[in-house]
Amino acid sequence: MKNEKSKIDKNARIVIIGAGPAGLSTAWFLSKNGFHNVTVLEKLGRVGGLCKSLTVDGMSYDLGANYVTWAYQETLKIAKELGADTYEEKPYTSLEINDDETEYRFRSFTKAILYNPYTGKKISFFTFLVAAIRYLIIRWKLSGIIDAPDYLDTIDQHQELCIPFKEWLEKNKLIALATLFSFPITIMGYGKLEDIATPYALRYMSLRTYFPMIFGRIPFVHWIIGKWPRRFKLGFQRLWERVAWRTNVRLNVNITSIQRSEKDIRIDFEYPEQDLNEIKIARDTQHYDYLVFAAPLTPDVFKKLGLKRNEMEEKISNSVHINPYCMTTFWVNNMDMPQPIAPILPIPEKGLPWAVARQFQDSGNMFTQFYTRPVHPDRNVPLLKEDVKEEVIAKVKKLIALMKGEINDTPGRWHTFDMFTYFQHFTPEQFAMGIYTDLAAMQGKDKTFYVGGATDFELIEPIVQHSKYIVENHFCGSE
Repeated sequence: MKNEKSKIDKNARIVIIGAGPAGLSTAWFLSKNGFHNVTVLEKLGRVGGLCKSLTVDGMSYDLGANYVTWAYQETLKIAKELGADTYEEKPYTSLEINDDETEYRFRSFTKAILYNPYTGKKISFFTFLVAAIRYLIIRWKLSGIIDAPDYLDTIDQHQELCIPFKEWLEKNKLIALATLFSFPITIMGYGKLEDIATPYALRYMSLRTYFPMIFGRIPFVHWIIGKWPRRFKLGFQRLWERVAWRTNVRLNVNITSIQRSEKDIRIDFEYPEQDLNEIKIARDTQHYDYLVFAAPLTPDVFKKLGLKRNEMEEKISNSVHINPYCMTTFWVNNMDMPQPIAPILPIPEKGLPWAVARQFQDSGNMFTQFYTRPVHPDRNVPLLKEDVKEEVIAKVKKLIALMKGEINDTPGRWHTFDMFTYFQHFTPEQFAMGIYTDLAAMQGKDKTFYVGGATDFELIEPIVQHSKYIVENHFCGSE
């Protein structure tokens, strides 16, 4: 991977803003290519970003990013080098709730996906299988476009893909797969099929992710490719902690100003400094040669960092959409599920839980996770955690009561609520107008580079692949 000559001096002072998967993987690849004067600044007291792990009774739960599929080739290479082991996820079930939310039942995931949510009619297994094979063929033909790490840079040259995913499914006679795709796409926070841009969905549903999802339970198949999906035994966040052990990461850093000039990058910041039992706020200023922006590209982040946006940054950041997403957890007794993961299908309206997970119920651990996409009336007005917390938790408790569960409130039982700034994305119309061509043109301007969810697709493996691409194409190689 190392090059004899690089575009950027390997002694350059490089600062990375954000210690999530994008920032830490960039630091990892920079180190692999001989750049060692790299510092990562993180505002929180932990690393991992949207990878957030919690240990309950000795068992690790992922409250953010969780699954590792066969497609996670770069992520798994890092994990292998660092000794981060994985385990096989168990099969899914599904949960069906009637319209007035008074009855529920579990049913097999296979039965749940044999349904067209747009017509309200069941579909035959044969119809589903034909569509499943057809997608496999079409997706294989598109591999040269979608699987490249810079696929979005010129995606506007493929106008047939710059449309909503539902429309693309219909045009390609694949609408029978709508409910199947609704689980990883809609329920996991990426929006409705009629809203999400097709390139995002195709990037997500790569051959290495899709094939095991459909055919992975066939014995001879998993003997060859292994069993997928998988999870990290100690949690996804702990993988990035291992990366951070080899990286100059500074936590609890409150950046107050970033000033870019032709000479350098000046960063003013505050951080806690401990003197025995007394904690003081220290202030410092550091100078760097290059800035890697691994934080969300939303306007509020630029403002909080005290970073004046250039013209292109202003255009891009004003165009970014997000999907706020909530994770609520309780220790719930008397609510056994036939399998540990249950998406709610058909998908309820926003504000109601969309999935329930009890990862280790077979081991007697009743820590339960509830996934909710909150109602966000106006995207131009930032949604605050306090705006939705009470309502989301109330809906979760209502579902628990419906399922005859009992929340354990005894001391020591840890309950959590998180709302993530999730899925930075652009609309199909913005794709068609060349928004990603503009974003690609920003790389390197004002000595700044951009990595993370908005630059590719808000999923760990594409983010890691894109970070590697940025390092190898903008920092390394011949002039």
